[in-house]
Amino acid sequence: MKTMLINTVLIMGLSVSSFSFAEIHAQIGAGSRGSDIKNNSSSYDGDFTAPVFSARLLPSNHFVIETNYYFAGGGKFSQDSNPTSNPSNFETSGLELNLLLSTDMVSDGFYAYAGIGYFSERWKSITSGNKYNASGLQVPVGVGYNFGNFSADLQYAYREPDAYKGEIFDTDSDPEASIYQFRLLTNF
Repeated sequence: MKTMLINTVLIMGLSVSSFSFAEIHAQIGAGSRGSDIKNNSSSYDGDFTAPVFSARLLPSNHFVIETNYYFAGGGKFSQDSNPTSNPSNFETSGLELNLLLSTDMVSDGFYAYAGIGYFSERWKSITSGNKYNASGLQVPVGVGYNFGNFSADLQYAYREPDAYKGEIFDTDSDPEASIYQFRLLTNF
C-alpha cells in the first residue's frame, strides 16, 4: 500500500511538472546598459556603459526569472569637485539575477514589472590593474512592449548603497547606485 501511494504521488508530480513546463515561455536578448555610481559625501562619480546579455524564464504571464550578464564595459571614475583631477578609467563586468512580478508579458502589447534581485560586479582599473568587487540587493522596475516574436524593454534598477562601501568607497561614505538598460529580446 505504501509503495502504491508513493508511486501515485510520483506519477502525479511528473504529470504536473510536464504540464507546467509546456506553459513556460522564454526570452533571450541583448542591449546596452549604463550605470551611475556616486559617493554623495565626497563627490566621486562613476559612469559606466557596457553591452548586456539577458535571458528570462516566464513560468506564468506575471512572474519572471531574469538574469543579466554584462562585460567589457568601460567608464570613468572621477571627482566632480576637483576639475583638475584626472579621471580613472575602469572596466566593469557583472551578473544579475532578478525575480519580477509583471503585467502580462506573454501577450502582445505593453507591459510593466517590478521586482527584487541580486547583483555581483567587478571593477578593474585600466591604469593600475586593481580590482574591486561589489554585490548586494537591487530593485528593478521596467516597461516594455511585446511585438509577438520580439520585445523591446527598458529597465531601471536601484542598488543597495552599502554594497559599494568598504571596497570601492570608504565605510563612512554615502554611495548611491542606479542602473539602466535597454534591450531587444526574442520571444520563445
